[in-house]
Amino acid sequence: RQIARLEDELGVALFERNARGMRLTEAGAVVREYATRAFLDADLMRAELRGLMSLANSSVRMACTDGFAHDYLPYAIAAFQAIHPGVRFMLDVCAPAEATRQVRVGEVDLALSFAIAAQEGIQVEYSEVAPIYALVAKTHPVALRHSIMLAELMAYPLILLTSANTIRQLFDLVCGLQGLRPHIVMTSSSLTALNAYQRYGDVVGFCGSLSVRNRLSKAKQVLVPLDDPEMQQRLMQVQSMAGRRLSPAVRTFVDFLVHDIAGRRRKVRARRPAG
Repeated sequence: RQIARLEDELGVALFERNARGMRLTEAGAVVREYATRAFLDADLMRAELRGLMSLANSSVRMACTDGFAHDYLPYAIAAFQAIHPGVRFMLDVCAPAEATRQVRVGEVDLALSFAIAAQEGIQVEYSEVAPIYALVAKTHPVALRHSIMLAELMAYPLILLTSANTIRQLFDLVCGLQGLRPHIVMTSSSLTALNAYQRYGDVVGFCGSLSVRNRLSKAKQVLVPLDDPEMQQRLMQVQSMAGRRLSPAVRTFVDFLVHDIAGRRRKVRARRPAG
């Protein structure tokens, strides 16, 4: 009855009704996004009125892709909590599109994810080009290469994430454009499984630099840049909901995350030889 009354007041249908149930119309989706943002703002207001805006009793809800969950984000969260021990984190690991969707509808506060196109309803807190690298053991034949074309890797067994991942999407795009026939020996939705497999097989994997920055030396692996322009076309982003005012805990963590990621990028540039 309340939904019918609201539809009456707005003069639009918010749901399509059929024998199988109800589905949001475009107008309904707009109202849902507005209501979600209003509820989040109301939660923030209640916290302000109760004096709970200090970081000592707060939480951050995040979504990220498997690559970031494997090492980088746990490191970043632990480093942040060493400074702000009162902040709790809830982390959901999912595909890039799902992480962005959760931010858009307010299920999480932030996403650390990848994008290859503009995302509607998303505020990009930080963005940088995230090239894809070939990941190989130090003993692999291509380990000493300064860079390599994807076509040259067709001579070696490959491991890949499944199609929901941006790396796989760009890999398939290049293979289609160039007519390449990859020798794929394993695919998985889990980067953890692929990394474990790579310890036992002399294969080529693919990843971004941030996903493995803290474990390359220990794992005795190296990153080899890919020269194909298409493999440079994705963006790593820290995402929040467009138009939403972030709580102090979330805003402080965004600033921490951006500073850490940008600092890593400056260090990588400084280590590169001139010319």
